[in-house]
Order: sequence, then structure tokens, then C-alpha cells
Amino acid sequence: MADEEKKEEGQEEELSQEELAKQWEEALAQQQPQEGEAQEAQEESQEEVQPAEAPPQEQVAEKKVTERDITKLLDRLMDIPLNVEVVVGETVIQIRELINLGPGSVLELDRETTEPVDIKVNGKLIAKGELVVVGEKFGVRITEIYSEERKSVFRDTLQESLRK
Repeated sequence: MADEEKKEEGQEEELSQEELAKQWEEALAQQQPQEGEAQEAQEESQEEVQPAEAPPQEQVAEKKVTERDITKLLDRLMDIPLNVEVVVGETVIQIRELINLGPGSVLELDRETTEPVDIKVNGKLIAKGELVVVGEKFGVRITEIYSEERKSVFRDTLQESLRK
């Protein structure tokens, strides 16, 4: 009986190996069409993804800035209005004093009559000068210019105008 059991176990092992071999064959058979499909899909995707062609040179050519363009831009910039203030002096008063102001009131300023006045452009101090009379009006003779501040005003004005 022991021999019969061993025979049956051996047959089971053989059958199991045969079944296993069949399963492998079936799995391979199923996989082969899938590999073919995958290869086709890969070929299709290669067809779809082509390297981008460079656009014609005419379209890529950068626009060159000419002297005429620069002149036009500068002409536009030269017409931008700037707010110029001449500050003769300043003072600090209380609300009570402000309420009491009327015709004939005098405000004493912090500068002497011989001191230069401040010339501000768009709120930035760019120069100093002295008051003069031009016909029936006041004028200012410039005595000192702060070039860095002047450049700063120009830069700020340029940036502001480009935003508009």
C-alpha cells in the first residue's frame, strides 16, 4: 500500500507539473497578443509624438529696435507732465491757530529770506534755487542740482507711464 501511495503522489506531482505547464502555455498565448498590441500602441504613440518643427525664420526674426523707434519713445516721454513745487519754507501750527487764521494773518516760516528754496519734482527734492521776480510773477533761479534725485524722478516717471 505504501508503494501505491507513492505512485499516486508521483502522479499527482506529474499531473501538477503537466497542469502547470499547460497554465504557462495558456498564459504565454494570452500574453503574446497583448505584446503585439503594446507594440502597436508604442508605434502609434511614436507617430503622435513628433519632434516640434522649428517655425520658419521669418516668424522667428526678432524685431530690431531702430533709432527711429527710440526717438519716438523719447518724444513721448518728453511730453509727460511733471508736478514742480518750489518750497519757500515750512512751519508747524496747532489746529487752534489754523482756525484763527484769516486775511492779514502771517505765518512765520522756518527759513530766512536769504536761504535757498527747495525745488521738488513729483514730490522729490531735485534742486535748490533762489527766488526772483519775472515781470509780475515769481520765478526760481536754480543754484544747485542733485543729479541722482533727478535720475530717480525720471526713472519713477518712466515706470509709471509704462504701467498706464
